[in-house]
Amino acid sequence: MNNPARRMNRFVGLTLTGVRVLLGIFWLLQLTWKPPPEFGCPNAGFCFWLDQEIQHPLLPLYASFLSSVVRPNAILFGWLATVTEVGVGISLLFGLFTRLGALTGTLWSVNLLIGLAAVPNEQPWYYLFLVLFNFIYVALGGSGQISVDRAKRWRTWWGQADPLIGGIE
Repeated sequence: MNNPARRMNRFVGLTLTGVRVLLGIFWLLQLTWKPPPEFGCPNAGFCFWLDQEIQHPLLPLYASFLSSVVRPNAILFGWLATVTEVGVGISLLFGLFTRLGALTGTLWSVNLLIGLAAVPNEQPWYYLFLVLFNFIYVALGGSGQISVDRAKRWRTWWGQADPLIGGIE
């Protein structure tokens, strides 16, 4: 292990693994503020934030969709959010179907960005960074890190991560 490039590969791979695991934990922790089966409804948790998105829209059409479709069916959409966030969290935590989990996390983060960017005291850059962090794993997958994907030698149609940016040898 005296080869500097190999040490750097190991460091990069371990760093990417650590960030991916923390991102997975982040998604799983989203259950704490909107626990099923009521999700904090009618006036807290998930319903509170839906109301905030409706009252402070970045895109009026999106707010109209929330008020006419999502809010009247908040429990159903609360379950959808829970299943999505648990799926993304487990995928990223274990590196299991990493690119699929990261793609779902990226799209879910775009949804959060659109819904919450105009809400007072919310920071749009927070959601933008969430999009970017998830997208990193869409690009890299989990094959160059400590992950189930790597252990099972699962590859996607665009292959494994470049060994110069994430391989653990």
